Parts: sequence; C-alpha cells; structure tokens
Amino acid sequence: MAKIVIADDSPTLRRIVTSVLTREGHEVVAAEDGIGAVQAVFAHQPDAVVLDVQMPRVSGFIAARVLKDDWQTADIPVVMLTSLDAASDRYWAGQAGVDRYLTKDFEAGELAATIEEVLLSTSAARGGRPAMKPDLLELAEEDVLSRVCDLLDRKLFESSVAQSVTAIAATASGLEGSVASLLGVLQRFVGYDLAAVLLGAEREAFVAVGKPTAPEHYSAFLAAAAEAVSSYGGEPVSVAELSTRVAQAGGVIVDDVEDLPSPENAEMSTYLSMPLRGHGGTVVGVLALSSAMKNAFGETALSTLKLIMGPAAIVVDNARLSGARTAR
Repeated sequence: MAKIVIADDSPTLRRIVTSVLTREGHEVVAAEDGIGAVQAVFAHQPDAVVLDVQMPRVSGFIAARVLKDDWQTADIPVVMLTSLDAASDRYWAGQAGVDRYLTKDFEAGELAATIEEVLLSTSAARGGRPAMKPDLLELAEEDVLSRVCDLLDRKLFESSVAQSVTAIAATASGLEGSVASLLGVLQRFVGYDLAAVLLGAEREAFVAVGKPTAPEHYSAFLAAAAEAVSSYGGEPVSVAELSTRVAQAGGVIVDDVEDLPSPENAEMSTYLSMPLRGHGGTVVGVLALSSAMKNAFGETALSTLKLIMGPAAIVVDNARLSGARTAR
C-alpha cells in the first residue's frame, strides 16, 4: 500500500480519484489547491502525488516545480491529471519535472496502472531499497508562498543570465568582440580579478582584468589556463605559443601586462576553469577565472557559471568558426 497525495479543486474529481486509488489499496490524502498540495506533501511524505493544473492560488505546474526543487520532495513522483492536452501543456509539465501526464478522460485502470508504474520506477531507481524520508514538516500558507516566490525569482534570474549570453551572438562582432562581451557578462554576474577565454587550436587567449592584479598573479593564471586546455582533452598549448589580448575593466586594450596596474599582495588565491565544448561536444578551449581572494567563487557563482557555460561555449565556437570561414 502506498500513500498518495491528490490535489484538485473539483470535489467530484477528488472523489473519483480517491475511489480509484483506495480500491487499489492505497491511502489517499486530498487537497483542494496547489498550496494545500505542497503542504500535504511535506506533512505526509507520500509515495506519489497527483496534481491538477488549473487550481486556485497556485497551479499544478508551480506546485510541481516547488516540490521538485526541494531535496526533501524531489524524488517523489508527480503525476499530472488535467483537462489540458495541448503539446505546450505537456512540454511545460516536463519542464516542471512531472513524471507522467494524464488527461481527465482517463479510465480507472489507466490511472491505477500509471501510479503503479511510477511507484515501481521510483523503487527501481533506489535499487529496491526503502525510501529515506526526511522528518515531516508542517508548512503554513505563507511558507509555501515564500517558496514559490523564491523559486520564481531564481528562475527569472536564470532566464536573465541565459538571455544575456545568447544575445551576444546578435550584438557582438567577430571573435574578439564576442569574447569581450562574454567576459563582460561574467563580470556582472560572477565577478573576478582575471578572466580569460583560451582557444587551443587558435593559440589565442583573451584576458579581461576586473581588478588591478600583480604580474605574478597574471602569469600563474595564464599558465594554469593553458594547462587546463590539454587536461580537458583539447589542443595542448603552452603559454609561449599564445597570442594574448588583454583588456582592463572598461574594455581598454593594452599591449603588455606590465602596462596594467600592479598592486602588491595581489597574487592568485583562487582559480577556476571550465571547458568550452563547442558543436559536437568538442573541447575548443577553456573559460578561466581567478581572484586574489580565497574561496572567491562560492556556490552561487558556480551555479551561475553552470547556467552560462553551455550557451557561452556555443557563442564562442560560432564566432571562431565564422572567423575561420571569413579568413578563407
């Protein structure tokens, strides 16, 4: 027997679904809207959730996102049961983390079979081991709404970051312009002392200086970035081979790192690099960041970088391929 939370603003649908599931031997906890659904899931830690989409206060899509966003409830399978049947609705359900999608013209056997399927699938994913359930948690309505607002705010931020990166392709000109725009976006969202895009095959490094940096910091940073290219499976490259372009904050290009402000005690304390995987997953270079501060790139910065890396790599790869075609 499994415990199932169901949420629907229709008393008739709640009775029908409850009847179908109790006949299968399941225990049912019913809620009338999305807020009640989230409250019931945290309070009961059920084995599965059945959600309507169109509910008062908080929709099923938002309720599903809130549940899938929290480690305490992320592994609980969600079945969407709705009258909506457009392709866009099914797509959005998938984006919300929904595990199965049924429409309200369902047969009793279809619902029962779907619940059995998600229960078996979840058990198989655990290797047949019993679920490790956290302590039950009573959430007030304002707690649920706070989680909804936090989630929507974070998704808006993620969308803004991704849009800023993808817009580079339409607004920047050439490889150098594209890379400069990318490093400028990074400075707004992440912050750094030095940042670089280093391309292996081209033997080129584009370096942006966010803060005054000691020459020792610059040299150590560039050497680490060059080493990272080969470690990620790209073109092996040494610092001596590199053609390097350096820009101070504000985009001023200098010919030599010695022309940069160089305070004392600004040696590199934090270094981070990620591979730039272009079309086909090929490593075309690295994005590297450094700071004189220890532990400069925390969890928030890493999460933002993970959002940026995919579109950033494609923007850089498109710019380098376009430049190669132009050169021919």
